[in-house]
Amino acid sequence: MITARRPAALAFCALVALAAAWPIVGSAGASDAPDAQKAARLVERTRDAALHDDFSGEATVTWTTTSGTQHARVRVSGAGGAIKIVAANGNTVIDEGRRTYLRNALGWTGVVVEPTAQHLPEPGGHWNLATGAASTVAGRPATVVVARRSNGVPAQRLAVDDDTGLLLAREVLGPRGEVQRSVRFSSIDVGSAAISGTIDAPSGVRSPTAKALASIPDGYRAPQTLGGYDLITRSRHPDGVLLFYSDGLFTASVFEQQGDLDWGSLPAGGTDSNVAGTRTRTYHEPSGDVVVWARDGLVYTCVSDAPSDGFSAMVRPLVAADRNAPESVVDFVLGPFGWG
Repeated sequence: MITARRPAALAFCALVALAAAWPIVGSAGASDAPDAQKAARLVERTRDAALHDDFSGEATVTWTTTSGTQHARVRVSGAGGAIKIVAANGNTVIDEGRRTYLRNALGWTGVVVEPTAQHLPEPGGHWNLATGAASTVAGRPATVVVARRSNGVPAQRLAVDDDTGLLLAREVLGPRGEVQRSVRFSSIDVGSAAISGTIDAPSGVRSPTAKALASIPDGYRAPQTLGGYDLITRSRHPDGVLLFYSDGLFTASVFEQQGDLDWGSLPAGGTDSNVAGTRTRTYHEPSGDVVVWARDGLVYTCVSDAPSDGFSAMVRPLVAADRNAPESVVDFVLGPFGWG
């Protein structure tokens, strides 16, 4: 019997949960409404803002678990487009765009470099974007962008710095409008004097590159859509296949490993449930939700920053799917993806 190792995506999430302090927003779409177009442009602006302005500040990350609301303070700095996040316990993330490095009690690790995605779905296809009331975050004037569900309930609120376009705050909201995760700067300095020197990758640390896949190997599954999320990239790892999905505003990564799940090797703190007759375990992390399950010889780990209802809508068809059902991904061709 083959026993899958502790799911890699879950281990990764546990290491870099503090990276929620600097979320990356997907490419913006636009409807015909002028305000929706303005909101879309603001979303676009956040993507490149850190390339143009150095900054340093403190932020509070808040997330909800079965044990109640959790809080963490992190130090965030940016220089030349690179981002550095340091937690109170010394855990550190350095993100250079294409490459990400982690430091915990065991030292530095380079995260596997995934294929880059040139095209993401437009948020206007799934979300109604609009600007909200003006706001002030960490003493800086900001414009709020709200993404609403089809029933009008907000799913996400972003506070965009009026001067630089930096993302100063983000809230992810549940189906009743309750805040499920948030990050907000409490203080921030912007400009060349905000940070001294550069943010450099740790020396001697290797970041392996995942192999992009034009088709999925036998024994794995890759639905082209999952509850409104489109398959963007797929890649081969030494111990499995990683699929990256997006609905244009939120993202989800699905890691598949062949073997049987060793439930005892999973970390404590998860919640067991039954989805479509399949046992699952869910974890609520600062960076998003994580769900683990096994079916038909595959161990799945799914990580997403989506609200809980969107996450469930995406996960459920994958959990419940019959592996022998026809799949429409045979002709899917992986293009020359790259973040714009």
